[in-house]
Amino acid sequence: MRKKIKTVVNSSNYGAEVKAKKLAPIVRGWRNYHKSCDMSSSRDSLWFLNKTANRKFRKEKKVNRYKADELCKKAFPTVGYEQNQHVNVKGTKSPYDGDIVYWSKRNSKIYDNATSKALNRQNHSCGYCKMKFIDEERIHLHHIDGNHDNWKVDNLTAVHQSCHQQLHWSQKDTQEPCEVKTSRTVLKRRCPG
Repeated sequence: MRKKIKTVVNSSNYGAEVKAKKLAPIVRGWRNYHKSCDMSSSRDSLWFLNKTANRKFRKEKKVNRYKADELCKKAFPTVGYEQNQHVNVKGTKSPYDGDIVYWSKRNSKIYDNATSKALNRQNHSCGYCKMKFIDEERIHLHHIDGNHDNWKVDNLTAVHQSCHQQLHWSQKDTQEPCEVKTSRTVLKRRCPG
């Protein structure tokens, strides 16, 4: 990663602004990869590379010290970190002990905000069949009114993957006969000869 940064900074093909734009995704990706670690040391904060880039940017004619500082802030974006994000499994809990509620609550942290809120609201049970979620099952977010642009809380429910399929199959059966397209195969008879 440091070699990539040095290659961009030392390249004479780009101006300072282009270098800053090229450096930003490299640095942001590296920092996001390590966001669960403490990156406050000078080595991990890329302080030396930042200062080298600042010095190189200032060598250009139109870039003064303030403009170089601005470009370095764009080129080396900061990413917040959260240390110790992992929550240990409580005491004697095991996925095989039958405590479905504990494991479904623990696994609900895997899902995004809307799905995890729906899970908490439904007490970690399916909104269609009312059974608890187990570890191997995928949880889908179902829009009750069928409008996928409506993200209101009362329109969302968490369901099993199989229940979600069942919901959509049952909706197709309730359509008017004129809306259902039927296809008919026409067979032609061949004459011998």
